[in-house]
Amino acid sequence: DISKALSVVERSAYTEEQLLGYEKFWDIISTEKTYYGSALKRGLQQGLEQGLQQGLEQGIQQGIQQGIQQGIQQGIQQGLEQGLQQGIQQGIQQGMQQGIQQGLEQGQTKAIKETARKLKSMGLALTDIQLATGLSEEDILDL
Repeated sequence: DISKALSVVERSAYTEEQLLGYEKFWDIISTEKTYYGSALKRGLQQGLEQGLQQGLEQGIQQGIQQGIQQGIQQGIQQGLEQGLQQGIQQGIQQGMQQGIQQGLEQGQTKAIKETARKLKSMGLALTDIQLATGLSEEDILDL
């Protein structure tokens, strides 16, 4: 209250021109405060918008990078699984083919030896048995 009273007393001592200048001074201060507040709000708004934009851009970039990495990892995993399955299937098929081939070869050899044994038991000449079966003399003698 005393401060207000002193302010009123000081004002009453001013001339009309001084009083107008004093009021003009406070008007300028008030206007500057308004401009400062407005500029501060605009600056904060622009800063928030820029920060949001940069955050979105960085988030998108990071998301893309993570997506690429995850995609690569999943692709490798799926490739390994599919490759393993294909390898197993090919191995089974090759094994079956080799088994069939070996079985056929062994069966043929057994059949030829059996035929040679029968021809030998019938008393056919060794050279004739060789010609008929394609076996060597040693193989025929071992029967």
